[in-house]
Amino acid sequence: MYQTAFSFFIATLLFITTSSHTLPYTSSLVIGIDHIPLAVRDLDQAATFYRSIGFALKPGRSHSNGIRNQHIKFRNGTELELITASQPHDSVTAEYCRLLKEGEGPAFWGLFTKDTEGIAKQLTAIGQEYQREGSMITFSETDRLHTLFFGGRNHSPTDREEHFQHTNSATNLIGVWIATSDSEVYTNLFKNLSLHVTFQTKQTPFQKKKVAVVSLPEGEIVFFPASEQVSKRLTVIGATISVSDMKQVQTSLRQAGIKNVSVTQNTDDTQSLFLPPSHTHGIWLEFKQTSISNK
Repeated sequence: MYQTAFSFFIATLLFITTSSHTLPYTSSLVIGIDHIPLAVRDLDQAATFYRSIGFALKPGRSHSNGIRNQHIKFRNGTELELITASQPHDSVTAEYCRLLKEGEGPAFWGLFTKDTEGIAKQLTAIGQEYQREGSMITFSETDRLHTLFFGGRNHSPTDREEHFQHTNSATNLIGVWIATSDSEVYTNLFKNLSLHVTFQTKQTPFQKKKVAVVSLPEGEIVFFPASEQVSKRLTVIGATISVSDMKQVQTSLRQAGIKNVSVTQNTDDTQSLFLPPSHTHGIWLEFKQTSISNK
């Protein structure tokens, strides 16, 4: 049953990526990952854990609706955001509260664009409804694209050098993993945003397998079948973080008391180390070193 479902998933994506019915748009509207908000029940506990494995955290600001957050930031504006809400004061906090009743994990996922107007025009052209929330483009809670948003990355004037000094050598958020039965909805959208889907054999925590990959100028989106979801309400199951020195990652994990985590040698001469959701408050974390020749 699993093989049949996934074969259909791949066939659907292949049809979409080879279809000639694409709106003309020559430049790259989507550049990379924006950020991933990770919903956690105990913000202080989650922040302590992420510090223990080598991340520097930037404290969040006060929110009138009761949202509390902390940021794992990178120089290019990508980030993993730890976020929580204890009371449903508005629609945003109500959604976080509903998610947290079921468990922790990534609530949304953002893609980076320098041209929100271009994104808006393409969405209008294909008949896709959307919403404006400040500088972001979002989708309604009843839309199958709801967990996705487009933003411009957050380079804040309050960012300081210390916020980027990750002792585990992390440098950038370069990938997001999506597990969904709505693959054709996403790939139709990405096709019309001039993105391309390829099929690659990747080493994953679920064994080496062929997966659909949307390549971005500064990252990638990797699609898995819905059976790999950590929670039925969460389409985002993982994130890939670029690191400059895998030995520093291993040292940070050992100091945090995390042992017996092996490094995987990938076929493209990169290395990966995977942390499971049971460690990380609901998300697969892949630490990936892309340049290992001098290490």
